[in-house]
Amino acid sequence: MHRILRQTALTLTALSAFSVSAQQTVKPGLSGDVSINLGWFKNDSKLSTEQSSVLNSLNDPGKDEEKTLPVPMWNLQLGLSPSTALYFKSALGGMASSFYLQAGVTQSLHDGSAIGLGFIPGFFENEVWDDPFQTGSPRQETKRTIRGFVFDYDNIAGSQVSLELAGGKRRIDDERSGAGYDTEAQSALKREGDLYYAALSQTLPFSRDFSLDWQLHYLGDDAQGGALANQRYGAELTAKQRYHRYIFMLGASGARIDYDERHPIFQQVREDNRYGVSITLIYLAPFQWQNVSAIARAGYDTLSSNIDFYDENQSLYSIGLAYRF
Repeated sequence: MHRILRQTALTLTALSAFSVSAQQTVKPGLSGDVSINLGWFKNDSKLSTEQSSVLNSLNDPGKDEEKTLPVPMWNLQLGLSPSTALYFKSALGGMASSFYLQAGVTQSLHDGSAIGLGFIPGFFENEVWDDPFQTGSPRQETKRTIRGFVFDYDNIAGSQVSLELAGGKRRIDDERSGAGYDTEAQSALKREGDLYYAALSQTLPFSRDFSLDWQLHYLGDDAQGGALANQRYGAELTAKQRYHRYIFMLGASGARIDYDERHPIFQQVREDNRYGVSITLIYLAPFQWQNVSAIARAGYDTLSSNIDFYDENQSLYSIGLAYRF
């Protein structure tokens, strides 16, 4: 679900990109963007805790599970001076590959760029199975937490190119992966470990009303279990077109994920490919509400693995409102 939900965060970026009154200096006091979206999603991932807790066998196909949930997003800024601000925001994807909170400080530079240093405190925990491979009896849920630090360099040297670097750790409250197998297999399946992330992105404004955003990213997942340690290489492309009070967004993403060692249960080295597409419609100032935007979105995401157990398909449809102040 998380790869699709990342399009929610891109909405705030789109609204900023087409703002004709964008400020070159930090606003004094509190300012920012907030949005609330109601999403309906469906997935068939056997790793999702929305699935049945009981697997009869590891070869069981995933069942389509549906859920409706709110998706809040915000990016708040407290201006301390014309060039310095504290920020507090929610985000999706990135190093955490999930929903997370980030807080920190930004400093605007004279060349039009800005640097930021923030941390991910890990307040939001994600539910995972303590042993995803358990069969014949109910799997139990446990918590996964990701904490770390983030460095941002936006609009490098006054350009439209930005860099993000991050590092952190993944913790599992009750790690029991492979508990039904020998100690060597359990060691190879440990999910805790270090994360290293880098992303380079750029906005290409072809006209006042049309732009392309691209991003290249790398995620090094140094999990303690060699069968789960991996390197991810990905790319994203988003086209944005404004027509009067409408903004249309069309996004596509792809990633290749290579794992380090042979999986002790499936007896092969895992290789994954992930692809996603999304379409978004934003309507500015509905009912003449200034600084408000209505949002409708649809997305689809699929992961294809050489190990069938990890195959998954996810889809999302959402509607919502965003407010800038």
